[in-house]
Amino acid sequence: MSVGHSSKSNDSRIFSSLGKKFRPSLTTIRSSESFEGSVKHNYGLIYTAVCCKYKTRPVPWVKCSIKTNSIEILGDRMKAEDWQAAMEALMTDTGTHHVRIKNKRYIEQLAKTYETFTSVVEAPKNILAASTLYVVRLIATSVYEILINTTALVCLELENVLFDEQALGTLISGIDTNKTLQHLSLAYSRIGDEACLSLCRVLRDKPNIRSVDLSGCSLSRASAKSGLLDVIKKQQVKRHEECWAHSLRYRIANPDIMHGLRRLTLNDNTAIGDAGVADLFESLKDDLYVKAVDLQNCGLTDRGAQLALSYVDD
Repeated sequence: MSVGHSSKSNDSRIFSSLGKKFRPSLTTIRSSESFEGSVKHNYGLIYTAVCCKYKTRPVPWVKCSIKTNSIEILGDRMKAEDWQAAMEALMTDTGTHHVRIKNKRYIEQLAKTYETFTSVVEAPKNILAASTLYVVRLIATSVYEILINTTALVCLELENVLFDEQALGTLISGIDTNKTLQHLSLAYSRIGDEACLSLCRVLRDKPNIRSVDLSGCSLSRASAKSGLLDVIKKQQVKRHEECWAHSLRYRIANPDIMHGLRRLTLNDNTAIGDAGVADLFESLKDDLYVKAVDLQNCGLTDRGAQLALSYVDD
């Protein structure tokens, strides 16, 4: 169900419960372009050099493209030495627009006993390197270095990566420092309410971030009521202040070009429920800036759906 809404300012918002999931404009790197792109892309050159240093070979699951200026790392089949080389090269990157690290296979739980490179190398074959404490902390540290040093990163996707508390703290610190990021996805990384609240305390003061995807992050009403609602309200106040400043100069502010959150994707968080959605809708009722909220499979009943429609129709 997609429901359109027109406000007094001709604003248009979509509350989506069954529509297509939001994807950033940059697409997944095609296999046919990965080799040529990796050879010419700056990250590809550094990654090849790091592999030579460790006497390993570049793996096909680490791809980069000049056409989209993007890096994609699919971690399911990567070993400890593959992760070591890929993340060491990633730490030095400052010019890529889109970084995506994704595990396609569903990971049940984090293997916390494997916290060193040697332990992951010696781990049983049924233990995915991507599910170990060593690798998730390595990812977080590498992404942190990109976030604090980049001059170009606009899209960061970390999908189905089971970060522990320390790794999430490192990652959130990087997001707090960064000034270039526009789209952030932690989809299916199951960060939980506590980490979501920490992230929201950073996001409320990050007008550069325009869309956030927290699908499948094990969020409940607490995240909506105490975290995401706070982000929306604080950014709403700042935008009103900006409009007021424009009015003092006899100018009309255009809400469509203002910075701040425009799209929030919360699919597959079944514990949010009607109550959590009601909290979000209450904060969005008079908001002219957030354009879409995606709520597929978020535990809405008929009551929640009717509530959504009532706000849309106001």
